[in-house]
Amino acid sequence: MKSIFSVLTALVSLLMILAACAPANTTPDNNGTQAAIYTSAAETLYAQLTLSAGKTAVAQLTQIAQQPTSTPAPPTPLPPTDTPVPTITPVIPTSIPVTCDWAEFVQHVTVADNTVVYPGSVFTKIWRVRNIGTCDWTSSYTLVFAGGDNMGNVNAVSLPGVVRPGETVDLSVTLTAPGAPGTYRSNWMLRNPAGLLFGSGQDAQQPLAVQIQVAQPPTQGSGIYDLALLACTALWRSNTAALGCPGSVSDPNGSVVLLNQPYLESRIEYQPALWTRPNIDPNGRILGQYPVYFVNSGDRFRAELGCLWNSPGCDVNFTLNYRTADGTVYNLGAWREIYDGRTTIVDIDLTSLSGNSIQFLLGVQNNGSAPNPNAFWFAPRIENAGPQTNQVLVWNQRGGSQNVCQELRILQTGSSRAVAQARSCKGSGQDLGSGNLTESEQSQLNNFMVQLAPFDAELFNAEAGEPLTSYMTFNGRGSAEALNPQITALNEFAQSVFRRLSQ
Repeated sequence: MKSIFSVLTALVSLLMILAACAPANTTPDNNGTQAAIYTSAAETLYAQLTLSAGKTAVAQLTQIAQQPTSTPAPPTPLPPTDTPVPTITPVIPTSIPVTCDWAEFVQHVTVADNTVVYPGSVFTKIWRVRNIGTCDWTSSYTLVFAGGDNMGNVNAVSLPGVVRPGETVDLSVTLTAPGAPGTYRSNWMLRNPAGLLFGSGQDAQQPLAVQIQVAQPPTQGSGIYDLALLACTALWRSNTAALGCPGSVSDPNGSVVLLNQPYLESRIEYQPALWTRPNIDPNGRILGQYPVYFVNSGDRFRAELGCLWNSPGCDVNFTLNYRTADGTVYNLGAWREIYDGRTTIVDIDLTSLSGNSIQFLLGVQNNGSAPNPNAFWFAPRIENAGPQTNQVLVWNQRGGSQNVCQELRILQTGSSRAVAQARSCKGSGQDLGSGNLTESEQSQLNNFMVQLAPFDAELFNAEAGEPLTSYMTFNGRGSAEALNPQITALNEFAQSVFRRLSQ
């Protein structure tokens, strides 16, 4: 018994020494480490041995071993911060799958948007497009009218041949400008052998379009057919390529560009000029073929030729030819120009061609290896020098208690000039005054010529309680019958001009 007590005493002493060696304020960490558990167990055993010395050490150790281990408290969460937690968004491919039939618009080869043409003009529109689909375009594919203004009787044109993916093709259609001035747009699309339409754009549904401005035509006998203004109705090409219009001045294949304020060899001008630049190879050439023109009696071709300013070494040959209906080409003149501060004035009588339909061909050839073939055609035009007797308006007003009888006649004297004559028609008649229209009156007259078709109209209106009847004959160029508001406006215009001239 003594020996057992001695062992227990020694064991208790050892545990007390171990407890004294541990830090007095040791606290288990949040994770409940094994060392903290051992320290707590030793303190418990010491207290129990002091209070119950009669129990055996074996029983105490067994009881300690069977006690459950306490579960540590969960960690305290950190306070929230202002920084949002980034959200990871999966990357979704956005590429558009390539379709079988798909076109890409490359450029307008002829007739750029808003090109000016005259009513009834026949022109060829050419688009350059690229096949960016996966299928070949064969001759079974067609270019078809797809909405807008149908200019002419053409609704479908077959492709010229096979166009493989990645290749380009020039698609052309011959159209006729409407008869009335205004803005017109025609849409075209490609159609595959299955009858499905396709075009360009991301959805392959954007049409090819041609938009033109139909201008008031020159009056017969006094008009000007402006070859500079109508340049993009022509087909242009050089020795190396078909050219778009307007072109790029940096294109090595050559270009045609309209200059509104051209700087000629010796001066700046304020009328349009054509800058026609051949390809810069030796003997490079550029040629423009205009739409069909009907030659009138008294027509003359007029222009000024030369090299543009700051073009040293410019050495070019100009040619003016025409093509007849059977395809034969005839020459009207040829001129050489170098950069020397001087230009050439061209004035050619076209009387011998009167009554014929022809196509003018404007050409420029580079002489040798001249580095700056910057040739210009200043104000190239067909101008009519015939008698200026085109009668635009006859206005006659009669009636009232004073037996009014007055008359106004307006005659066209140029592309933008007109003269008016006022007279009394009582008895044998009497001239009351004449003169040119003012700028405002000319502008009003031009508007009427755009809006109204030729018509005979009677207008009844009352002035100061006295009924007057106005009779009018107007030589217009419109495509629709005149409406009452237009007739009323025309009557007021004529009456205003008459009063000014007869005062």
